[in-house]
Amino acid sequence: MKSKFTLPNLIAFSFLYYALTLVSGYPNGAPENSCGDPTPIHQTRINATHIGIYYPLSMETSGYSLETSGAQYSGARGSRIRVTLRAAPNDYFRGFFVQATRNGFPLEAINRPAYGTFRPLDDNSQARRCRAAVGGVGGITHTNNRDKNVVSFDWYPPASCNLGNVQFVATVVKQYNEYWVDVRSPNVTGVGFQGERGILCQLYNDPFNTGIQQEVIRLLSQQQQQQGQQQGQQQQARTAG
Repeated sequence: MKSKFTLPNLIAFSFLYYALTLVSGYPNGAPENSCGDPTPIHQTRINATHIGIYYPLSMETSGYSLETSGAQYSGARGSRIRVTLRAAPNDYFRGFFVQATRNGFPLEAINRPAYGTFRPLDDNSQARRCRAAVGGVGGITHTNNRDKNVVSFDWYPPASCNLGNVQFVATVVKQYNEYWVDVRSPNVTGVGFQGERGILCQLYNDPFNTGIQQEVIRLLSQQQQQQGQQQGQQQQARTAG
């Protein structure tokens, strides 16, 4: 089923029509801003002056699942989880966007973290870089609008960083007027970690914490100053020699 809302006048229509035109259809993959808001905006013309929006369908009608190759990840370099987006038998999807985030974290929350790095396994998917603050944080999306029943890709957590319980979250598009958001995988739990989280790992876990951000900036500035002093001393030594 689809639902619509109408705009009351032509001025509002003109503004929203321009905005929606930018994000209404991406057969070659979700745009970069999907990282912050993975809900697509799909529009339909009602008449000469009004448009409507197709809203996400109820999760009760979703025939899709996100599966993982294991229930645990480790901090070892190269540790990975294979993630599979699957449609029900005889069903299909055309577009998708997948992220890893904290278990149970609301999809609409503006401070929702994105974890790890995705790598495609075939030509049906491509990685999306969502936030460059710490490591290769990102998501993964489609490359074409062909019918698909299943697609798999690998997820790599940051080395030596305990993210706690992680959950994969997908937006799945079947047709322009049929899409679902908040398709979730089972939890994946970090194991084998020891000691306290380092400052970069703390930022990875809580990327919108201004206190941690300021501490990281302070440490980076301090490191740059130390490197500059060392380079100056080396230059003086070469000159004296």
